[in-house]
Amino acid sequence: METIPQVSNNATQINSAEFVKLTIFNEYPPTTAANITANTTYIIQSSGNTAWTSIGASSNAVGTFFTANGAGTGTGTASNVTVITASSSYKNETIDGNVYLALGGLLAVGSQQRNIRVTQGDTSVSLSGIDGNNIYNVLSTKIRGSELEISRGFYDANMVLETPVYPRFRGIVTTYGITEDREGQEDNFTVSVGASSYKTVLENRIAGRKTNKESWQFFNPTDTSMDNVYSISGVQFDFGQDPKGKTVVPGGGGFPGGGGGRPYDPGGQYRED
Repeated sequence: METIPQVSNNATQINSAEFVKLTIFNEYPPTTAANITANTTYIIQSSGNTAWTSIGASSNAVGTFFTANGAGTGTGTASNVTVITASSSYKNETIDGNVYLALGGLLAVGSQQRNIRVTQGDTSVSLSGIDGNNIYNVLSTKIRGSELEISRGFYDANMVLETPVYPRFRGIVTTYGITEDREGQEDNFTVSVGASSYKTVLENRIAGRKTNKESWQFFNPTDTSMDNVYSISGVQFDFGQDPKGKTVVPGGGGFPGGGGGRPYDPGGQYRED
């Protein structure tokens, strides 16, 4: 098996790198602030009246990632997540508080479609060199449905990462696969994930929430909008229609214009009541 060069040996031979952030949602629906566990990463789903900044968050805003220093109080909720960051760089970099581990040639990132307008597009990310002791962690992780973000950064002549780092792709992981490479007594695995942009996901969306109590309370247990929907299930409504369901032709004599007022079938036939 070909030996992959040491990361540090190639540090002066690159001028750009891809930075990959994978956010895995470990639990849904979210947990309440009182059930937050210390030293665990969360994303705020609803602020409520919880002081999230008192338990490790940088802000009380929805969508804020943070590592909790203990349980909170109040009505706010958060989801437990795992954030994995890596890059094709040859030295570790810190971006927005996240440390991107330098994986060099072990990390391969597919192309990303770039247009002025928002367009659909897919991409892929693969990580090689995983041994058999760590492949269990991959198999036991809910990779599908995770959020994938890819950015590109550029280095100056002194190998210092310039700012800002430019976002390239953001989407949802839709597929993943594992391939095995065995030589002698050693197994090495490559994990590849495929992701679709948010535009593709929205275009392929079949429908939103169903009009029943369970569907509406999945995201908000206190939502009572659909509590009584079963009481009108199967009922037919003819809004604005004549309840007799027939038309009277003006006129007389039983003919159009004659004033007889006989019931008229819209299909073209006169009929008796």
